[in-house]
Amino acid sequence: MTLKLSIDAFYERGYGRPVVPFLYQRTVAERDDIDVLIAPTGLGKTAAVTLGWAWRLLNTPATTPRRLIWCLPMRTLVEQTVGEARRWMGNLEGTFTDRHQIHPRVHTLMGGAISKNEDDWRLHPERPAILVGTQDMLVSRALMRGYGMGRFGWPIDFGLLHTDALWVFDEVQLMGAALATSAQLEAFRRRCEEPSLARSIWISATLQPEWLRTIDFAKTIPNPRVVRWNDDNGPEPETLQRRLDAIKHVRQANTRLSKEHEKDPMVYARSLTKEVCTAHQPGRTTLVIVNQVQRAQAIYQALLDAGVERARLLLLHSRFRPADRKDIERELATPANSDRIVVATQAVEAGVDLTSAVLFTELAPWSSLVQRFGRCNRSGELNTEGGAEIRWIDIDLDGKQVVMPYDNIEALQHARTLIDGLKDAAPRNLPPITDTPLFSNILRAKDFEELFDTDPDLSGYDLDISPYVRDEEGVDVRLFWRPIDGVDKGKDRIEVDNPPLREELCAAPLSKELETWLQEKRGDTPASVYVELPNARRRRGSKPCTWQLLRLDVGSKSGRRLRPGMVILLDSETMSGYDPALGFLGKSHKDRVEPISTPHNMEEPTENELGQSTEGDPLSFNFCGPVPLSQHLIDVRDEVSMIAREIDLGDDDTRILARAAVWHDVGKAYAPFQALLGKLDGGELLAKSTSNEKCDRPADLRPYFRHELASSLAFLQQHDNEPNADLIAFLIAAHHGKVRMAIRSLPTEYATPPLLIARGVQDNDYIPSVQCGDERSEEVTLSLSLMEMGTDSEGRFSWAARTQRLLRTHGPFRLAYMEALVRMADWRASRRERGDSVYD
Repeated sequence: MTLKLSIDAFYERGYGRPVVPFLYQRTVAERDDIDVLIAPTGLGKTAAVTLGWAWRLLNTPATTPRRLIWCLPMRTLVEQTVGEARRWMGNLEGTFTDRHQIHPRVHTLMGGAISKNEDDWRLHPERPAILVGTQDMLVSRALMRGYGMGRFGWPIDFGLLHTDALWVFDEVQLMGAALATSAQLEAFRRRCEEPSLARSIWISATLQPEWLRTIDFAKTIPNPRVVRWNDDNGPEPETLQRRLDAIKHVRQANTRLSKEHEKDPMVYARSLTKEVCTAHQPGRTTLVIVNQVQRAQAIYQALLDAGVERARLLLLHSRFRPADRKDIERELATPANSDRIVVATQAVEAGVDLTSAVLFTELAPWSSLVQRFGRCNRSGELNTEGGAEIRWIDIDLDGKQVVMPYDNIEALQHARTLIDGLKDAAPRNLPPITDTPLFSNILRAKDFEELFDTDPDLSGYDLDISPYVRDEEGVDVRLFWRPIDGVDKGKDRIEVDNPPLREELCAAPLSKELETWLQEKRGDTPASVYVELPNARRRRGSKPCTWQLLRLDVGSKSGRRLRPGMVILLDSETMSGYDPALGFLGKSHKDRVEPISTPHNMEEPTENELGQSTEGDPLSFNFCGPVPLSQHLIDVRDEVSMIAREIDLGDDDTRILARAAVWHDVGKAYAPFQALLGKLDGGELLAKSTSNEKCDRPADLRPYFRHELASSLAFLQQHDNEPNADLIAFLIAAHHGKVRMAIRSLPTEYATPPLLIARGVQDNDYIPSVQCGDERSEEVTLSLSLMEMGTDSEGRFSWAARTQRLLRTHGPFRLAYMEALVRMADWRASRRERGDSVYD
């Protein structure tokens, strides 16, 4: 292999300064088969994986996944990783020069506002990209139930994230239920033995390979490939030696957390405050890490009451709005010898480059304690002054509430035994980590296969994936505060000018306490709490969106409850419960919440068919002029062929995709739909509207009409029993994500027996002849006999039987990937026809 750039030169260019990569970082760059990476905190794991992937992308693009996916348990980790990745990729600008070596872009996937280039990584499956997101956003998409997006977009992200991608799971000790899910997903992919499918690598300072041994992972990957930072036994740089031998004296704190403190956390907070103030060293940082947000807030308040100046106090946890959290992190970034006391929760265990001279920490599982020790004398900067001090706070393990969120009492007892006998917490001296996560929910293969069907069940519900994404106590909703006009307060529906920006959103734990607080009356006025209407989609050029009053059945298990990932609007005048210094309080607060200012010229998201509405074809409208149907079919065929060529897809698959593309919109030839598009008598069949506005809906165009179903039926009635006919028909039907594994009538659709109807298409609907590239769809009278179970009168298998057979033959990953490629080709062709740039 002839290298385009050595690893050393690549690192130096990426960092923008002279730097010598560690030996393990070279190993990570040179090998593409690593499953587990273990290295101490602060030793450059993020750089090792990101720059290693980018280096392989430059030198061995044919065997390097195009997408690097950083899946992180906390939003703050996402923000930090995005910043580092963008800095490195910015410094590498101009390094990727060949046609097949396009410079990678960095994209963020977190709950919040849609960015201008949100769809860029989807639109270009052939281009390298770095996706950084929370496990809620990413793991839910990997399970075909993406949080924060409409159901019709689920298959796109599923297909692209499971193919041609390298998943990186960082700080796995914080992942909870998603750790077992990630291991199971990797096992499912490995069984397919397709080289283009995604691979995963798990990284942490405290990770043990045994943590991944779920039932399917252990069978499929019995011997994962593990790389440790010290495998090479090479010479240690002086900076590494100083970090590994950092002096950290350990002793037990005088304060103890008992179950009596459950009633009044301020008693505990005041006791600990006295000890903290005594141990604090002037001119240095003291760090206090506790296990619950409520206790952290109580300690912060107790320190204020004790006379500590607010300017010398910082509080850090996961319940802040990003805008307020950035202010806190800016303060944390000041020099290490700042005279301050920082109170934090587990949020400081990962991703926060913070060091301290004195560290107080509550008892936690050993893996968490090791992470916390890394925030004390972090790089050995205090070694010449006698080192730093760690005081650990014992916990009454009989207290059900005080031990939360850790419910594994044996792990806490083990950690207590280890730390009680520890005198110095230098990284080189720490006992090995033997904690084993307890998984209560394991995703089985049958459960995973059922998720491929994106239709709700007959009761209107979806399979609940939340137990596989995050532990119950870690499940969040998002809150934001805006002023609500007095005349709108208490109304069932209100109009909001702009959707929430990510900087406004505050995470809050999904709990009964939160639901109760949200529904409390403020005087005689019902709580002004709103959620966005799922079907009130924002069209191009129209900013207002509709929100409806939130009504919960708090006392009922079967009634309406909050859902993970839900975004909730609160009236900033009456719904307090938040303080910029304390974060989310979950109870009424004396001061009103100051809204985060939102720009009125915010970029509107481009229409991308990811909404929830069953009806409508937004990509058929708002165009600069008419687009002939025959031309659009060719345009989509050319786009999908281009994508297939760039990703080196095989000839057979390329032909299948191209065939689906030139048939995908044949159903638009249906006369009432042509009238909707404004086709003139005797004029050419249209794919796109003749104007920027819809024509009046023709009376004979049935509600919910799905042209893609008509297209698929027309194809099968002319080409059934040909090779790959079922696969092509599925790709045609699924190109909007609204007709996939089943063909069902909607509750309000009725046809005169024995006629059948589904999605606005009825038996005997007539589709005229359409030119489809080099072939022609002849005029055809549609039959919905495929809706019936078993076989029809001509011996043809039902649609459900065909799609299940496709799923067994091709597997969920390949099937969804091909589905995504056709959809992206359609999006790209539509944008070009509209005059929009596909390449920003």
